[in-house]
Amino acid sequence: MRRPSSSSRRAFLTGAAAAGTVALAGCSTVFSVLPARAAYGRTRRREIPDVPPAVETTTASLEETADEIADHAASGLAAWDRMEQPAERTTITERQLETAAEFADALPSKPPVVSTVESAGYHLSQAATAEAYARSRLDEFDADPTAGVADGLEEAAAVTEQFTYETADIETFLAYGRSVEYSLSQAEQGLSRRQETDIESHGRTSRAERVATVYGDVQRSRLRVRDAKAYRDALRERDTGGSDVRDSLAESRAELNERIRDLRDDYQEWETRIETDEFADDRRDVHSALYSRSSAGRSATSTAGRHVENGYEVHGTVTLALSWLRLAAARDERERIETDGTDELDPAAIDEAKREALDRLENRLETDPKPLARLFLSKSRDLLAAGDRDLERRSAATDEERRWELANGYARYLLARGMLDRIPETAALLADGSVTE
Repeated sequence: MRRPSSSSRRAFLTGAAAAGTVALAGCSTVFSVLPARAAYGRTRRREIPDVPPAVETTTASLEETADEIADHAASGLAAWDRMEQPAERTTITERQLETAAEFADALPSKPPVVSTVESAGYHLSQAATAEAYARSRLDEFDADPTAGVADGLEEAAAVTEQFTYETADIETFLAYGRSVEYSLSQAEQGLSRRQETDIESHGRTSRAERVATVYGDVQRSRLRVRDAKAYRDALRERDTGGSDVRDSLAESRAELNERIRDLRDDYQEWETRIETDEFADDRRDVHSALYSRSSAGRSATSTAGRHVENGYEVHGTVTLALSWLRLAAARDERERIETDGTDELDPAAIDEAKREALDRLENRLETDPKPLARLFLSKSRDLLAAGDRDLERRSAATDEERRWELANGYARYLLARGMLDRIPETAALLADGSVTE
């Protein structure tokens, strides 16, 4: 989907300003209402409740990672003190080591959730990269930066083979299984990329920087294999296994693919309408933003297929479900705002969309949702938080850019509202094969 060109958007804004007043939440002009700081500020400040984590890892795994980060940071800082400051321009800095050391110190107090795991991986990579860079500059790094790639790939393959598709609690299994297989797929991709790396064949950066980057990437990918093991262990503490669900997952994917195919025709028609003159004024912005914020789900279907082909059936199934959930929510909300006549940048409509989304989120949380539902709820919450950021006033933004930001904020609130409406149906489809729509 192509956004309307800057020139056409600018022409519209100029014409609208010249025309005088526009009925946008009252009798204000375009330029007096677009800031609408008080109205949008109230919407943005409306508190979004936290969603309990869908997945947790093991504390033992986090402790091991904290020790590894601390070791890289300590070795790197010691080397950095002996090193002359680099003459070449590089993004690798001593601050990476200092920040990683601070993170490692605080890691035991952090919750054992996915965001913590991903942050730990980032800081490990940063510390390992900066350590290798400093030691290379000192001629103290004489190891092969790709050492461990082959072992890492073997470990990833072993964990994949050992991960059984048996469960007595499929919603817990799907949420944790997705984290297991996501970590494995990322590890496999990262390690495979470094399998044929030749440090000496690239000349755009210094050799020390190339060594450091490769070394940091390999350490990050190997950590992802450990992350997968930890998620698997955490899963089996909660679900010791039971029935094989491969056939059930295949049936769910078949149903989801069919639903997505049905939506594609609708999306094509919607795209055509947006690109014609059927939409006028700020309605085009709203529809264009809602389309853009949801259309990424279409490409996710092919991504889901690749996950399944590579042996990551849980990851592929959940990815496909998220794709359908987003697309279906966009279709629902588009029909709703067109019917209600709220498909324009009206502060009252934007506020209502967020309030209704928050009400649904709070209601869903009161039912003590299982891990799979919490995963979907967290995605909706992310949209609400992103919508808030879109509504923030940026002094450097032009009127045209501000209009587009508001449209994106509204679109994200709408998507969150629609997804929250569809989450029980989506979870039921994956959990028990329910296909009624």
